[in-house]
Amino acid sequence: MKPLTAAEIRARYLKFFEQNGHKVLASDSLVPANDPTLLFTGAGMNQFKDMFLGKGTLPWRRVATAQKCLRVPDLDNVGLTPRHHTFFEMLGNFSFGDYFKRECIAWIWQFFHEVCGIPKERMVVTVYTDDDEAFEVWTRHLGLAPEKVFRFGEKENFWPAEAPSKGPNGPCGPCSEIYFDARPGEPYPARQGLDSLPGDRFTEIGNCVFTQFDRQADGTLRPLPQKNIDVGLGLERIAAVLQGAKNNFETELFRPYLDHLGAACGTAYGADARRDVRMRRIADHVRAITFCIADGALPGNEGRGYVVRKILRRAARDGYELGLQRPFLFEMVDLVGRLMGDQYPEVRENAGQCRAVIRGEEESFLTVYRQGLVRLEEFLAKAPPPGASRGSPQQPTLGSGEFAFLLHDTYGFPVDITQKLMEERGHRLDENGFEAAMEAQRQRARASMATADAVFTASVAVKLRDAGATPSAFVGYQQLTATADLQAIVGDGDALLPRAGLGQKVVLVAAATPFYAQGGGQVGDRGHLRSPTGTAQIGNTTALDGFHLHQAVVTEGHLEAGQACRLEVDEAARRATERNHTATHLLHAALKKVLGPHVSQAGSEVAPERLRFDYTQPEKPTAEQLQRVEDEVNQQILLAIDVEARVQPLDAARAAGFVALFGEKYGEQVRTLQVGEFSRELCGGTHVRNSGSIGCFRIVAETAVAAGTRRLEAVTGLAALELARQERAQLHALATGLKVPTGKVVERVRELADELKQVRKELEKALAPDLDAELARLSAAVVSEHGVRTVVFERPGLQARDAQELLKRAQRQGEPFAGVLFSAGGGDVQVSAAVSASLHDRLRAGDLVKTLAGLLGGGGGGRPEFAQGKGRDVARTGEAMAAAAAALQAARTR
Repeated sequence: MKPLTAAEIRARYLKFFEQNGHKVLASDSLVPANDPTLLFTGAGMNQFKDMFLGKGTLPWRRVATAQKCLRVPDLDNVGLTPRHHTFFEMLGNFSFGDYFKRECIAWIWQFFHEVCGIPKERMVVTVYTDDDEAFEVWTRHLGLAPEKVFRFGEKENFWPAEAPSKGPNGPCGPCSEIYFDARPGEPYPARQGLDSLPGDRFTEIGNCVFTQFDRQADGTLRPLPQKNIDVGLGLERIAAVLQGAKNNFETELFRPYLDHLGAACGTAYGADARRDVRMRRIADHVRAITFCIADGALPGNEGRGYVVRKILRRAARDGYELGLQRPFLFEMVDLVGRLMGDQYPEVRENAGQCRAVIRGEEESFLTVYRQGLVRLEEFLAKAPPPGASRGSPQQPTLGSGEFAFLLHDTYGFPVDITQKLMEERGHRLDENGFEAAMEAQRQRARASMATADAVFTASVAVKLRDAGATPSAFVGYQQLTATADLQAIVGDGDALLPRAGLGQKVVLVAAATPFYAQGGGQVGDRGHLRSPTGTAQIGNTTALDGFHLHQAVVTEGHLEAGQACRLEVDEAARRATERNHTATHLLHAALKKVLGPHVSQAGSEVAPERLRFDYTQPEKPTAEQLQRVEDEVNQQILLAIDVEARVQPLDAARAAGFVALFGEKYGEQVRTLQVGEFSRELCGGTHVRNSGSIGCFRIVAETAVAAGTRRLEAVTGLAALELARQERAQLHALATGLKVPTGKVVERVRELADELKQVRKELEKALAPDLDAELARLSAAVVSEHGVRTVVFERPGLQARDAQELLKRAQRQGEPFAGVLFSAGGGDVQVSAAVSASLHDRLRAGDLVKTLAGLLGGGGGGRPEFAQGKGRDVARTGEAMAAAAAALQAARTR
């Protein structure tokens, strides 16, 4: 019989629990909504926290999901072990005060044995040491032999782990785990002193958590009035078990990635154990970064963005070590979509975005990685001579462990290469220092991912429901004013207040509102709320779990909870926002038409004053392309096309070609917005009724915001008119100053530029340096070692072409040669470098200049043989010269 695929396991699981009364829901995003305690969704239960508290609004008490998850505390183990992953799928079934242990255990056993076909003799289970109820269900009701049921303590069989003795306070409970036995014919391990099952024989394939207690501050476990079930099954592990794979990576979930990598690097998976580790890690990491980016978590320097970038760089580094010294991860995005897109369509829909972002990050990483090499050379040049710090050449170089960790963590620099390069120079890596720094980071990661004390803290939405408030009815598509009861006043610390006085900042919740809540890139509405006793100015509106939260300050009198009030949206601001929002949709379509279908939205901000649109694009668009984009949008405005908004099923909308907003999660019913045949998008925002209402559209700025991602800023309507007036006034002022008609300004500016250029040439000629004399000074500073000539030279006031000529003359005096020339002048420091072709395997001029100019707060680059750059931080010239000297010394001695 053919083994079940992962897709078949997932489908059978969801169907089985649907047949047993569960509502099957879609996976939540990897970016948790309304949960600041989590960077990423790490378990199926995360989206149901309020339901576990008995205060959620879902109409179902039984739910089943296939949840995409991301965890990073054990990042270093990925690829090394058979079962560790960053991204994985968790199959889950949940009961919110409905069924409990007996039904839960029976269903899970039935699923594994009858649905998946795992023989009973190949499974054993564990229970919490004091959980006689679960033990009774397994042995008495299901008939398992007692020797197949192991009892373990709170570290192994309680959730959260060790909660009875260490906390956190709040809902918790024992758990029962199901394990696959790889060697069923052998005797079971002795119970005496056993605190967990041996991992080389037993593989955990399921965990049933019985949330039945509320831990108190004094450590007592008080029974919960509502007992819950939280079951989690690792899809990858189950697939490996059912397919007889030696590890998770040899299932069809991962094998295509390994085959792809083997073909790309010229070594098949399985041919080299060390290379296999890198291939497994890449296979895991490319899934993780693709899903993260598809859900809107872009690489960055903080929070979840830092995690995504770190995972991506580790994979890119592994590829580099496999010989793939070029961007390659982006090529695997389509493979992720092919393997996972049926269950998770977002990885296909956002493939263009993912490819562009990943490729840009890879290109940046290659530069950063090479910079790490330079940083290592700098460190070794400044380090005490081998053994000098502690009296013995066998002792580790002082500070090398911490520095190796910095290279590893910041630059993705492999510690084994650091160690090898240090040994070649007579240094020894402080391995204990490196491991201590690594362990400190692991502890920080575990702490960030651990169950927080506030994991089950009630949100303000729960407090509002407990107080009898109902979700706000939004009427803002049809009207800009509404009368409704002021249901709640929320103060500091989410406290519900009976009243708010003059000048007090509060959040106001009304039964109905015309105020649009911030979302989908559109800012929240502003305006006023008026009651019989006072007035509040609303500066922004947000939404949380169905409630519109009006952020306000009382400007007249006072407000009282329960009063009837009138809500008035600032009409001018709303209309301007609507113009900008519809223009954003037209801009998106125009970019796809002009630049290509690879363009995807990567973020936006739609405000009354302007619009900002981030999009995927590998290179800067030309001025001509931007003009065509602007013309396309204005053409749609002039056509005065009706804008049609309607609600329809998500599947129907996708089939009709409506584009989903990047990073957004949608329900079964969605609101679609169509502007003729030009633009079709899913959107819950507010828009003009006819494209002609936008007036006109002007692009005001185009910049790069990240690797592979660019940004456009634009204005419409009255703002575009005001911009034109400002430009006209500026042109008139220029014409007046130049004493020419406005139509002659450009011509006169060109004439002045030509005159200035000629004057500069004459001045440069008069001030030209004596290059023969400078060459003599430079030659005197040349260092020769192992047949390699190098020099670091400083000469203020040199022009770029003179610096280039000087280095070329020095190079002609004898090769191989590598030289760096620094020249300060006009508030900048110019950096020029020349490197002979025979030294390019050790040093490249472009990489060196980029690093040195970066130290000076600037940038630059060029060819391997010659490059130039500049920086503005003149005070760091000495530091940059020292770094150059270290790099050149390394080139001489390698």
